[in-house]
Amino acid sequence: MASTSADKERQMLGLFLVPGVYLRVLGETVRQLGHNDRALYQGLDFTADDLKANDSRIFVTDAILMAQRALELAGKDGLSFHLAKELRLTIHGTLGFAALTSPTFEGALDSVRRYLQLRAPFLSMKQSLAGDQVLVQLCTEFDVPGLYGFLAETVSATLILLTEQLLDRADAESRGFALEDGKLPGVSVRLSGPEPAYYSGFASQLPVRFEYGQPEEMLVFPRKLLDVRMRLADAEASRMARDQCEFELQKALKEQGDIVLAIRNMLRMTPGPLPSLEAMAERFCVSSRTLKRRLAEKDTSYREIVEAVLKDRAIQLLRYTNQSVSEIAYELGYADLSNFSRAFRKWTGKSASEFREGGVDPAPEVGP
Repeated sequence: MASTSADKERQMLGLFLVPGVYLRVLGETVRQLGHNDRALYQGLDFTADDLKANDSRIFVTDAILMAQRALELAGKDGLSFHLAKELRLTIHGTLGFAALTSPTFEGALDSVRRYLQLRAPFLSMKQSLAGDQVLVQLCTEFDVPGLYGFLAETVSATLILLTEQLLDRADAESRGFALEDGKLPGVSVRLSGPEPAYYSGFASQLPVRFEYGQPEEMLVFPRKLLDVRMRLADAEASRMARDQCEFELQKALKEQGDIVLAIRNMLRMTPGPLPSLEAMAERFCVSSRTLKRRLAEKDTSYREIVEAVLKDRAIQLLRYTNQSVSEIAYELGYADLSNFSRAFRKWTGKSASEFREGGVDPAPEVGP
């Protein structure tokens, strides 16, 4: 429905269609805040009425343009937090249902992490353990000038609000997670931008603390929270919803335009050891020779993409966990510590031990 020129289509990145319902709710929220939402649609090939259909989809570039306009109109009103409140569970379709019916919070979090790109193709999530904490890092998949802070704040607030609503209160309290002054104990959101003026007006309404000026966008949960039951836990219903999400994901991956981005996204969702070229080609329903050729057309190779993902994952594990270098090497799929050590020095110019002792540089790369 939202058609674009051939040149514009070639610029699309990643899973390039966004559910229209999100943009419809964005427009309604802007209007509720007292602004003219018609300005959001100016020059686009669809209207607010077009977005009422449950299966409506629009291109990422149009979604970005709408979000930029909405932010200009209502950003200072705390648009991100208002929008998060309106993005209720039913809006997220099968992904929301998979999370709602998961047996535990761990399953719900895993569903969101794996299938987030079906709903927000510009973001992905990486999860790691650091002692008794679970770190869920938000990552942008391509440049969204001036929007990343808004997107990170909106997605973080949405996930946190849904978490608080969907946890089984009695089970949470029995495990030591009763609300304390309206806050979930041990849970926080870290954002890299400066604290906005409007945050003070929302702080008491949010079930966790939002900490600004942090190195990275990240949600922090106590590890024991993973075992808390969901309010409507139903393992069979959750499995069926996840199967549907998986079908949608595979279909989107085959249809989307940037094969490099698609492979990297899939690898980032896959625990080590990472799949071979042949196994990845099978996931995309092509031969390994065809996949090699398509990557060569993008001036890269499967090995280069794998190494970029391994570098990123190694840096995260060194930065945020207390695992030994040997344990990290094994987790990444290296049978020999010396091979990992050589690879890490090639990536960063330092040994893993030197990197851990020397601080956070170099930062993980966004892509290969």
